[in-house]
Amino acid sequence: MARQDSFIKLNGKVGDLSFFKTKDGYQARTKGGVSADRIKNDPNYKRTRENNSEFTEVSGASKIIRDVLRSMILLTHDPKMATRLTSRVFKMIKADVVSVRGARKVLPESFGLLKDFNFNEAAPLNNTLFVTAVPTIDRASGVVELTIPEIMPEIHLAQPKGATHFRLTAGAALVSLDEEVEPSLMLMESSNYQALGETLVSTVLTSTLPPNALGAILLVFGVSFYQEVNALMYPMNNGGFNPLCTVAVDTP
Repeated sequence: MARQDSFIKLNGKVGDLSFFKTKDGYQARTKGGVSADRIKNDPNYKRTRENNSEFTEVSGASKIIRDVLRSMILLTHDPKMATRLTSRVFKMIKADVVSVRGARKVLPESFGLLKDFNFNEAAPLNNTLFVTAVPTIDRASGVVELTIPEIMPEIHLAQPKGATHFRLTAGAALVSLDEEVEPSLMLMESSNYQALGETLVSTVLTSTLPPNALGAILLVFGVSFYQEVNALMYPMNNGGFNPLCTVAVDTP
């Protein structure tokens, strides 16, 4: 790869040269690489084809999970979350011990590997909330509950500077990898806004999914911090201080 030192800055292609801008300045490189037809048919690239197939499977499953949980994910902020989640899903596809390499699938039974996944790496749940919530998932009835014990904010919460209130939210997600078999569903329940100077009594957040669901059920729990200004609640740092974690998983 070559760097452009000329005062003329180019972007695009000229013959076999590609010109582009990076954070390190303007760069140039020649056209190269293995043709798509060779990767598709050459026996020497069998491993590459297997890896590409499984990467497609993992990427698709990761997107489904993010789409189902989107309303919860929007409560927090981590630019690298999607990459970290995809890495976890790669572990899930390796749990398929039946299919041959290149044909392995992300199965509902592997969703247990998502337990304790923090969607905001900068604010893990166990570093923010110092009480233990008790989850209950009843697949037969579809009832998903999270019981949170009494919270004394000055003791049980790592509070961001400037916050005046907090809120608890539990999301019950039915994640289907095949929408034709069973549609995915996300339900959320939240506490009221609670002043950080006041104790929050024991709280139960309950959602009811369809009974006897076929897909994996995730219980995702988060704490959101706010600053009250003129009776309006404003999220702190656009959710950057808010933890969000998968606290329970039930697989079929």
